[in-house]
Amino acid sequence: MKDCIMNVDTLKTLGFVPVAYPVPLRERVLAAMASWQGFCALPEPEKRKLSGGDRLKDFGYMFRNDAGATADRKELFHVVRTNMGEFRRMVREVSDPRAGEFIEAINALIEASAPLVVEFARGVEREFGLSGFADEVSGSQDNWTFRYLHYFGGDMLANAHADRGGFTLHLHESHPGGEYFGFDRAWHPWPVSDTQTIIFPSMALQHRSHNALKALWHRVLPTEETRTAGRYSMVGFIDFPHSFRYNDAVKRLQDFPPGFNYDMPWDEFHSLFVPRV
Repeated sequence: MKDCIMNVDTLKTLGFVPVAYPVPLRERVLAAMASWQGFCALPEPEKRKLSGGDRLKDFGYMFRNDAGATADRKELFHVVRTNMGEFRRMVREVSDPRAGEFIEAINALIEASAPLVVEFARGVEREFGLSGFADEVSGSQDNWTFRYLHYFGGDMLANAHADRGGFTLHLHESHPGGEYFGFDRAWHPWPVSDTQTIIFPSMALQHRSHNALKALWHRVLPTEETRTAGRYSMVGFIDFPHSFRYNDAVKRLQDFPPGFNYDMPWDEFHSLFVPRV
C-alpha cells in the first residue's frame, strides 16, 4: 500500500470520488470484462451450471426477466471471494473453457481491486473521522460482492436507486448512459471512461458516518445503441461489519424519491435501520 491517501473531498460536493485508473487494475478490469462477455456467449444450460439455484440466494449466474413498468431483462453474476472454491468445483461440469477463464478473471480482479478500495477507506477514515474504518473494510475482503451485468436492451436499463451496502466501486461499462443524482437535485452523466472510474457511498456508509456521507442515487438510461445491442457493466459492492442494516419492512428503498436521504435528519434516517442479528 502506498503512503499517500486518496483525496475524498469531492464526496462533500459531488457525492463521489473520481479516480484515475491504476494501469494494472485497468488491465484486470478489461480482462474480466472480456471473460464475462465470453461467458455470456455460452449456451444457457451451461451458464446455469454456475448458478446458486434461485434469485434469493443471490449467488453465481442469474437470469432475470421481470414484468411491469420498471422491469428490466438481464443476466448477471454475483461472486464473493468465499465462493471461489465452490465455483472452481462447479466449473468442472462446464465443458467450454471460457467458464473457467471467467472464474479466474474474477479472482484476479478481486485481488487487483483491493489496494484502491482500501485507499478510499483510509481517505474516508481520515477526512470524516471514522475511526477504524479502513481496517473494517480491509478485513472484509472475502465478503465484497462483485457483480457482472448484461442488459439485453430495451427502454430502461437500471431505474433510479441508491445501493444498500457500504460503498460502490464502479468498474466498467461498455456504453455510456450512467447518471448520478447530484446534490443540486439534477441528473448528470457520471464521469466514467477507459481511464477513470468513480467510488461512491451507499446506505450503510451513510449510516456508519451518521449522515456525514450520503448514499448516491444513480441510474442507467438506454442509448440508441443499447436499446438493441444491450450493455455490459461491472461493479464492486464493498461491505464492512456494521451493526445495523436497512429495513425494507419500513419502506422499500426504491419507493423513495431520488435524493430523499440527502437532507434527511439523522434521527429520521436512523429509523430506517434495524439492528443486524
